[in-house]
Amino acid sequence: MHYLISIFLWLFAVVCALAQTYIPGNSYYGNTGYIQYIAGNIPVIISAPHGGYLEPADIPDRSCSGCVLVKDAYTLELANELAAAITAQTGCYPHIIINLLHRKKLDANRDIEEAADGNAVAEQAWYEFQGFIDSAKQQTAAGFGKGLYIDLHGHGHTIQRIELGYLHTAAELQLPDSVLNTNTYINGSSIKNLVISNLTNQTHAQLLRGNFALGTLLQNKGYPSVPSAGIPYPLPGEPYFNGGYNTARHSSYNGGTIDGIQMECNSGIRLTTAARLAFADSLATALNQYLEQHYFPFYSAGPCTVINLPQCAQQPQIWGQANTCAGTTDIYWVTPTEGATYFWTVTGGNIVNGQGTAQVEILWNNNVTGSVSVLKTEQ
Repeated sequence: MHYLISIFLWLFAVVCALAQTYIPGNSYYGNTGYIQYIAGNIPVIISAPHGGYLEPADIPDRSCSGCVLVKDAYTLELANELAAAITAQTGCYPHIIINLLHRKKLDANRDIEEAADGNAVAEQAWYEFQGFIDSAKQQTAAGFGKGLYIDLHGHGHTIQRIELGYLHTAAELQLPDSVLNTNTYINGSSIKNLVISNLTNQTHAQLLRGNFALGTLLQNKGYPSVPSAGIPYPLPGEPYFNGGYNTARHSSYNGGTIDGIQMECNSGIRLTTAARLAFADSLATALNQYLEQHYFPFYSAGPCTVINLPQCAQQPQIWGQANTCAGTTDIYWVTPTEGATYFWTVTGGNIVNGQGTAQVEILWNNNVTGSVSVLKTEQ
């Protein structure tokens, strides 16, 4: 059965109204009211599973053996401040998923048995939390082909540094680059898809602790991080969180094209408003640099605003089928200019081939609406 899909042809810097299930920047809640989703329109997904405050009486405190009940202080606030910083810098909205329940009621970074401890309401909230992340991943994969997921946490370790978890233990990070670059460790990584496909062919070890690793970008802004070029691995006996349930479930380790990193923030950058705001601004900048370095050329131009463009040329008229059917493949093109580079952005479908050229072939999915835009630059 074919469904008619209406395609909007619009220029990169033009704001167009598209019918969407979720409106970027707006908040949505699950049926329990305990899970908040702030819709996004860029390939960045951020979750805060342990920063909630709510302690409803109808959900008993978790009492399972080994249950951790302490919340990650001010990570809920940090998630919102990071989202605001990203929007201020780019004009765009990341996807934000927040567990509003206190950790003693729901641990949204555990499997459902330990997370909800058998309570039906908590279980429903857990499904809503994971479901919103799944939805954000699906939107990101459909619109951009790939993306980055950050599971945001806070640690209480004495060493004041950021701990970035890629599902490798401290002992594994101490291995030589040549070993980390083997398939055994690539297949166990939460950034497996990025290792397979990144713009400058960085190796696994370089992506973990090279000059353009996320930890190094944060280190360069004054935030010591492990792993990074400055601190390539935790020393024996040093505490380190390497990534938990959410990082394994929602990253490319588990398949797909969305990479994941667990970010454990030290108390010194969380506990005061001034410290959080400064860190949020630096992290937003680092994420933009990371995405442009490894994922998307011209990402700093942003899918929502155009900034810092190299010799921006007059944007061309796009030609192609404006009304088509879901599941079909169509060709869209612009009049080519010698020496120009073309960066195409698609929502509601995927580019089959032609990225970087004046003509692309697009396979449309089952969305009701879609869009195709192009940014032309000349050196």
